[in-house]
Amino acid sequence: MIKLSERLQIIYGMVPKCDTICDVGCDHGYLTIALLEGGIATRAIAMDVNKGPLNSAKENVGLHGLLDSVDFRLSDGLKKLSVSEADTICICGMGGALITRILDAGIDVAKSAKTIILEPQSEYDRLRAFLACNHFSFLEEELCMEEGKIYPIIKVSYRPDEDYDLSEAQLQYGPIIIEKKPPLFKTLLNKNKNEYLSILEKLVSKKDIASDSPIQKRIKELEDAINCIERLELEMEE
Repeated sequence: MIKLSERLQIIYGMVPKCDTICDVGCDHGYLTIALLEGGIATRAIAMDVNKGPLNSAKENVGLHGLLDSVDFRLSDGLKKLSVSEADTICICGMGGALITRILDAGIDVAKSAKTIILEPQSEYDRLRAFLACNHFSFLEEELCMEEGKIYPIIKVSYRPDEDYDLSEAQLQYGPIIIEKKPPLFKTLLNKNKNEYLSILEKLVSKKDIASDSPIQKRIKELEDAINCIERLELEMEE
């Protein structure tokens, strides 16, 4: 079977056995290939907004003799995917704001999938707020490290009868991550805290900061973020 990076391996492990998987932003097609070779999916739809990655994915899929099992589509987000066409949708390796826009633009398609796997690389709070507001249930969350950066991987399913009211900490770090406290969580908190403290130190050293200035607003945001981390650190020690 094709060898995956640790990040893709974690994503692979979160995908349930299904008939059709749709990989949005398929890049080189490695995840698609692994899911088919591993018997996790019977059929795949590989989509990308750019021709280059899509052609690269097609070439790699062909090298593994799986062309008959994959439909390749040039697509901006979910636009070329029909409602209920895929059991599972993967949208990974993008910014949280972009993933949010993709889901919002194709919300009916997203809601029709049994499972959605997301791996945002920024703006996690914005994405989680969107998911909660649109009745997506958080089924599983994991953390992965790649090239020194720590990213969350989120597994959700549309549940129209479920409501979520997430705290600021849950929006930023994930309700299941906070509950499970995986080993990388402590590393992530420490990394973020040091980064915020460094920025805060530079900002507070500036003179004559107006109370209504953007700098003062940023100082307040950093102080709140640091306080949030310190509360989570205390919870981990209990």
